Amino acid sequence: MLLFTFMLLNSQAQTITDIDGNIYNTITLGTQIWTKENLKTTRFSNGDSIATTSLPINNDSTSIFQWPYNQDSLNIPVYGRLYTWYAVTDIRNVCPAGWHVPSEAEWMSLANFLGGDTLAGDKMKETGTSHWLSTTGTVTNSSDFTALPGGGRGNPTGFSNLTP
Repeated sequence: MLLFTFMLLNSQAQTITDIDGNIYNTITLGTQIWTKENLKTTRFSNGDSIATTSLPINNDSTSIFQWPYNQDSLNIPVYGRLYTWYAVTDIRNVCPAGWHVPSEAEWMSLANFLGGDTLAGDKMKETGTSHWLSTTGTVTNSSDFTALPGGGRGNPTGFSNLTP
């Protein structure tokens, strides 16, 4: 199972740059600073490459991979890359130096700041249907986070849910 990531830092920033030179906009929500985009890097913050493959992968700690959605590099500028859990949690750090993948407690803090689990998503989701198949009248993006549906890669079912 793959996921997209957001990073968190405990000091002010407006943009950050990863080891590949990708620049990310940030947003302050409560006492936290988050990137407004998914990661695009192909390397850990120490410079080690993160492999990619088109083959099915094992669900074990040797599965350290990244992909553009559907193996299509045209998806990277908007949706970033997808990473295996083992890439995301690797000690070499997939995030730019000084940043990290948020913990469950940090996600909960964000949700609580935005009014709780039932309200936070609508306050973070991009309005309209430019990237989503549909939205409801409760979607406001009032946080200015502008969350997009980045999809995922199952094993062995392939890529899915880019635009739910």
